Amino acid sequence: MNVQERLSRAPQIRPVLTGWAAHWVILLMGILGPIGDAPARLTITGTWLDNFLQWDSQWFVDIARYGYVFPAHVQRTFLATGNAVPFVPYDKAAAFLPGLPVVIHALGIGGAWGLTNVLFVLDLFLAYAIAEEACQGAGLPAVLLLAVSPCAIFFSSLYTETYTLTAFLLILWGLERPDDRRRLAAACFGAFLAPSFHDLGFFAILFALRLVRLRRLGAVLAFVACFCITPTAYALYMWRRFGTPFAIFAAENSWHRHWTWPFVNVGDAIAQGAFTSVGALTVFVIALMCVQGGIAIWRDRFLLSPSHGRMIDSLESGLWMWGLAAIDLCANMPHNPLESTLRFASVVYPATGGIARRFVQQPTSFLFWVALASFAAVGALGAGLFSHGWFFQ
Repeated sequence: MNVQERLSRAPQIRPVLTGWAAHWVILLMGILGPIGDAPARLTITGTWLDNFLQWDSQWFVDIARYGYVFPAHVQRTFLATGNAVPFVPYDKAAAFLPGLPVVIHALGIGGAWGLTNVLFVLDLFLAYAIAEEACQGAGLPAVLLLAVSPCAIFFSSLYTETYTLTAFLLILWGLERPDDRRRLAAACFGAFLAPSFHDLGFFAILFALRLVRLRRLGAVLAFVACFCITPTAYALYMWRRFGTPFAIFAAENSWHRHWTWPFVNVGDAIAQGAFTSVGALTVFVIALMCVQGGIAIWRDRFLLSPSHGRMIDSLESGLWMWGLAAIDLCANMPHNPLESTLRFASVVYPATGGIARRFVQQPTSFLFWVALASFAAVGALGAGLFSHGWFFQ
C-alpha cells in the first residue's frame, strides 16, 4: 500500500499533519526569532529543551523533585521570576495540582515533555473528529485554529494546558456517543484527567449533566467517581501533610489574584496602560466563548431531550464555555489585570467551532482568515517571549 492509499483510508492524517506542521512553524518562528534572553530566563536542563521549561515549568519540576515544600536553597532559585522568599505560605506550591509533577517524577523531564507533545498530536486527531461529526468539512479549519492557538507555546511546553485540553476533548468525543462503551470509557478517563492537572479542569463535572439528561444513572455514577479520584486523594494528602484539606486555597491566595465584576479587568488594564494587542485578542477570544456558548445552549435548550451527538453545540459545552468566560472576565491581577486570561481560554476548543463552520460555508471567510492570522501572530510572539524567558500569560 503506497502513501496515497494510506492517506485515503485515514483522511484525518493529512489535516492533522498540516496542523502539527503549522504549530511547529509558529513555535520555531518565535524560538529562533530575534529576541534576546530575559534576565529571568531559566536554565533547568542546560539543553535546547529549556525553551519549553520556563516560568511555571519550574514549579512542576521542583514539586516532582521535592514535594510540596521546597528547601530554602530551592526557594531562592525562584527569585529570578519575581517570587519573594521564603514562601508565604510555606506550602505555596500546593496551588499546583499533582498530575504533571507525577508525570515528571515518573518519566523525567525529557520523557514528560515528549508525552506532552504526543498528547497534543492526539488532541489534533480528537479535534478533527469532533469537528467533522458536528459539520462535515470543519475538521481542517478547526485543527488549524487549535494548532496555531495564541497560546500555542504552552501546548508544547512542560505546562498543564495539553493535559487539560486532552481531558476535555476526550469528554467531548466520548459523550458524542455515550452508548458506545469505549467512548463512555474515554469520557470517564477525561473526567479523571481534568481535575488532576489544572483548576479549570473542575468544570468537567458540568458534563455529567449530559448523562443525567440521557437518564444513564450508572454512567453518571462512573463519570462522577472518576472525576472525584484525584481531588479526594489530593485533599486527603493535604490534610495529612499540612493539617488541612484546603491548603490549595491558601496557596492560591498567595498569588494575589482577586475577583471583580465582569470587564472590570479590561477597564483596569486600559487605565493602567497595560492593554495591548494581546489584550485585544484576549477580549475577542472571550467574546467567542460567550457567543458560541450562547449558541450551543440555545441549540440544545430542551433539558430532558438533548440533541443527538454534536457535543460542540450541547448545553453542557455552552455552560462550560460560559463558566470559563466568567473566570476570564472576573479574574484580576495587580499591575497586569488580564494576566493568564488568554491562557485560561486556550483549552476551550468549541469556542472556535463557529469560525470553523464559517470556513466550510465560505472558504474565503474574512472572519476565519483574520482569526487564523491573529492567532498565528500572537502564537509566534508568545513562543518568542516565553522561550527567551520573558513573561507571556
